[in-house]
Amino acid sequence: MSARILVVEDEYFIAQEIAEALESAGYRVVGPCPKVADALAILAGADPCDAAVLDASLRGASSLPVCEALGERGIPFVVVTGFSPDQLPPPMAAATVLAKPLDPEALASALRAAMAGE
Repeated sequence: MSARILVVEDEYFIAQEIAEALESAGYRVVGPCPKVADALAILAGADPCDAAVLDASLRGASSLPVCEALGERGIPFVVVTGFSPDQLPPPMAAATVLAKPLDPEALASALRAAMAGE
């Protein structure tokens, strides 16, 4: 069974790009979620995800609540953003941070490493 990856991204085309990259790498996509509330609802479910790809900012709002919920549940995640790591809150900056535009191979590699605890 392939890992379920939650995609939290508010830009439709970027969310689709991430989803396609994940599916090409053999993952199953959960979402995409354009809002913090949508992502938190999935995380509150019985079988939320094995890992996540998280945009740092969703429609001008911080996705820090999603980051914190992932951390509380021990779910690894990768941040994909236009911000540099030093512009992110510490819990996000501690994760692997990938810059937009997205490199699909780098995303797949970063997720594998995050899920392996590296």
